[in-house]
Amino acid sequence: MYEITGKVRRIGDVQTFASGFSKRELVVDEEREGSWPNVVPLVFKQDRASLLDSLGVGAKVKVGFVVDGRDWTDPKTEKVKCFCDLTALKLEVLAAAPTAAEVKGTIAEPADGDMPF
Repeated sequence: MYEITGKVRRIGDVQTFASGFSKRELVVDEEREGSWPNVVPLVFKQDRASLLDSLGVGAKVKVGFVVDGRDWTDPKTEKVKCFCDLTALKLEVLAAAPTAAEVKGTIAEPADGDMPF
């Protein structure tokens, strides 16, 4: 199992398919050194999707995941397409999402109504 630590960027809605399969996406900004952000989508499948119910954007998390790959053959064209998911198996909240008051407190407001440009 692999692990990633970072801040929650986005939490998707639960998607349920005709087969009964359901999944939910969590997008994490990975904490790492370097100048380029690493934005990683992870998939919580079936019952694990509910692990995201009480999670908020901005929370710091550690996610345990496996790499899932599979082939799919299009029945119309018979072309084979390969899919890959980072399937989340474990979620640990390291720090809760900031409250609205905390977020507002971090924004620098212009002095005396001056615009910052």
